[in-house]
Amino acid sequence: IITTHFFCYTTLMKRRDFIKFTTISAILFSTNISIAKNIPSQTLLVLDEVLNIIFPKTSTMPGAKEFKALEYLIKNISNKTFDDEDKTLILDGTKDFISSFPQFLTSNEKEKKELIFEIIKNSAYAKSWVSKITYYGIEAMFSDPIYGGNFNQIAWQSVNHAVGIPQPLKTYGQKI
Repeated sequence: IITTHFFCYTTLMKRRDFIKFTTISAILFSTNISIAKNIPSQTLLVLDEVLNIIFPKTSTMPGAKEFKALEYLIKNISNKTFDDEDKTLILDGTKDFISSFPQFLTSNEKEKKELIFEIIKNSAYAKSWVSKITYYGIEAMFSDPIYGGNFNQIAWQSVNHAVGIPQPLKTYGQKI
């Protein structure tokens, strides 16, 4: 049954989903961050989708993909200074979400949005999980690019932010 399910899923996988999966795989394999290699690809796919729902591209603001929200989250969740409770909520919450809504990744964009908004209305745990992902998405959008988000200062440019000087040369209190 598992083989049949996998075969059906892969044959039905859309080109877009394949591209997303290969992008997620590239993040995993291009990083030397040990925890990133221990995060299941399905978890990364779900986090990427949820971030893209929370932070869609608009005419004035970049979307999660453009400011590299997932890369920021993975890079930072892997740092020893990342809050352990936040890490647990994000990773365990995503695992719980996947087991509760296995159809999520095969749903269309409208169904995904409806599901996310429905679960945050009905579950304090889900609301807390989405809230935490949103918090780190905002960090990814507006932090200094040295931390892995705000790619090419795209979010700063979208709000005409004047870059603060001096900018960090190293991350997380490393000595220069």
